[in-house]
Amino acid sequence: MSHFNLQIDDFTFKAACKNKTAAQKRIYELFSTAVYNLVFRITHNKSDALDISQDVFIKVFTKINQNKSQESLGFWIRKISINTTFSFLKKNAHLITNVDFKEKIIDTDMNETLSSLEFALSKIPAISRSVLWLFEVEGLSHHEIAELHGKTVSFSKTHLSRAKQVAQKYLTKKGGGYEAVEK
Repeated sequence: MSHFNLQIDDFTFKAACKNKTAAQKRIYELFSTAVYNLVFRITHNKSDALDISQDVFIKVFTKINQNKSQESLGFWIRKISINTTFSFLKKNAHLITNVDFKEKIIDTDMNETLSSLEFALSKIPAISRSVLWLFEVEGLSHHEIAELHGKTVSFSKTHLSRAKQVAQKYLTKKGGGYEAVEK
């Protein structure tokens, strides 16, 4: 389920289109967590996710008049989030490397599964991780993902398969949850 399917009322939407700060603040409050989480899942870098999220909302409030209605606002914001993140990744590809988490300590308490999944996600290359997140969590189709990347449907399917294979190498199912496997 996407967190971008939240609705705002017509009054708030129209006020935001007129650059009313209170309305823009309301939209930000509704969607900021969803935007940050999406961007972070693709970049896997907190600092970059914060910067990109800020850029997303600058674009949203600059171009909100281009959106047709408040009913599709969340999915329009999601599209801006994805496109802004992909632009960042393309522009900064020379700076992006997968961090080696050999020193990573996995929690053994109730957060073990979440921590293990975060660890596995960190091992997946950015493009494959973005395809995995967009398909499995955001619910985009292979066609939509391919369109966002400017590639073919087989590109999306291949990257999804690779992402799952990499994640599987770093996870093992234990007692109702997942545990990281250091490799």
